[in-house]
Amino acid sequence: MLNPEGRFVAAPAEDIPQFDTLPEMARRFRRICEAVGGEAFTLMLVSPMAETRRLVPCIDSEYPSISPTTKLLVATLPERFVRRMTTTTQPCWWAAEEGCRTATSLSRCLWAERIAQPEELGTALALPLLDERGNQGAIVICGSGLTMGMGELADTQARGMAIFAMVARLQPPPARGARAMSKRELECLKLTANGQTSEEIAARLGLSVHTANQYLTNTTQKLNAVNRIHAVAKALRLGLID
Repeated sequence: MLNPEGRFVAAPAEDIPQFDTLPEMARRFRRICEAVGGEAFTLMLVSPMAETRRLVPCIDSEYPSISPTTKLLVATLPERFVRRMTTTTQPCWWAAEEGCRTATSLSRCLWAERIAQPEELGTALALPLLDERGNQGAIVICGSGLTMGMGELADTQARGMAIFAMVARLQPPPARGARAMSKRELECLKLTANGQTSEEIAARLGLSVHTANQYLTNTTQKLNAVNRIHAVAKALRLGLID
């Protein structure tokens, strides 16, 4: 885990809970969010494609749905934010309101850096995440009432890292691959990765909503995923979409 000086130290094994389902992971992330006074959270994966690295929603406060907050973050966060999440483990934050509890609290945490973001993104803390296999991501905890010191910030990131590693372990080894998918199935999956709903996908591709849903059901089954968000995560890990 991160200590207050920003150095990684091993977390005691007994401090890291073991679980293997996305619903349980979502519950754990909600507890992390609530513990620091957050209003909502979003866990995003970083696409492994070198030339088109971007954030892809995985789990958020409204799991198994994708929340409006997540869609806004994915659509608005600039490319430099994605680069930051892949080049440093240093937390960062932004605040739409000067003097709010989040700004007051995090300004005292020297390991966290304040960055500028569009006003529509409100106030939030972003924690870069990675695992031992090189998978990368970020958890964004939103809210103007975040309260934590250096130790709590380090603990929050360490717990996020532990759960992120478990999310990554759900992905099958690349060598195992997946059942062949059609062009339409991959198109629907890719648009889902961009945060679009079935209705939006249907309109974009000139399909009925029923057909779009059927394509997504097919991809979920072929990837042996629990839902379409899990299917997106697996497809990214296998390089089927970028």
